[in-house]
Amino acid sequence: MKEDRTFDCSILLSSTCTSLTRTIFSAALRPLVLVFSLVTLSQAAPVQAVEIAPFIGHRFGGSFEDSISSTGFEVADAASYGLVLDFDLEPNKQIEVYMSRQNTQLSTGDPLFTPNPLFDLTIDYYHIGGLYMLPDFDRVRPFVMGSFGLTRMTPKPSDLSAENRFSLSLGGGAKIFFTKNIGMRFDVRGIYTAIDSSSEVFCSGGCTIKLTSSGFVQTDFSAALMMRF
Repeated sequence: MKEDRTFDCSILLSSTCTSLTRTIFSAALRPLVLVFSLVTLSQAAPVQAVEIAPFIGHRFGGSFEDSISSTGFEVADAASYGLVLDFDLEPNKQIEVYMSRQNTQLSTGDPLFTPNPLFDLTIDYYHIGGLYMLPDFDRVRPFVMGSFGLTRMTPKPSDLSAENRFSLSLGGGAKIFFTKNIGMRFDVRGIYTAIDSSSEVFCSGGCTIKLTSSGFVQTDFSAALMMRF
């Protein structure tokens, strides 16, 4: 009798494969889940109106040091872009959702000389927070804001791991209304990303950097077209 050699795929569904699959899907979906959660939390409040502000800007800063080699690493200054959503709570108070991206490079070397690029790096921020506009202003509305959420750093080499870290931001700026529903928004924002001083980042078998820093700070200047509904 001929032996039945039909391949049974269920044999491959071991606990190890299942665990690996869950890990891959979790890492891929985490940013999307966070953005959905931020928007849901914002819409839970009794809002009166919403402002949508797509922006472009320029982001500076971001440095840390390797604890083994004492090598300094710098995030290159580069353009940033993203979206801000503001939901009214009171006449001068809003819930703010902030999403931003910077396509940059991580480099090593003395900042006084030409840096040595290591790899391309994408830095994303997904934040929720609050904004307070100063009262007694008409078309020009100065404001201060603060937020917290996730920093996601994704290196271009696909074999290096992406890093998700907690971050905070503080900033200020002004909204200039040309009409009741259309205007411009100008921001300056400082963003602190917390990193455990004993952690290792951008790993693939071995890790590219073992940190001594407790975090890094970036400063972002941006301008946005603002639409109010």
